Amino acid sequence: MAELHSALVDSAERQLDLLRRARCDGNWQVAAMRLKGLAASFHAEELLEAAEAALNAVPGEPGAVREIEQAIARLGWRAPAQA
Repeated sequence: MAELHSALVDSAERQLDLLRRARCDGNWQVAAMRLKGLAASFHAEELLEAAEAALNAVPGEPGAVREIEQAIARLGWRAPAQA
């Protein structure tokens, strides 16, 4: 379970990075759709709602980015790494 959770958080952070760097509608939409799909596959409702809000926002919308950051932060607990 810890590995799956870590994969969710890592993937969400990668998509958030792409979303932050998006400079056109197409790149913004692709990153937001990937986040939405990722959230749906893990039943991460808050992240799903934030990704949907980003889909309806203009590229670079600070409020949309902030909502996603906060949703990821709330998911972000990490289990200790096993040796």
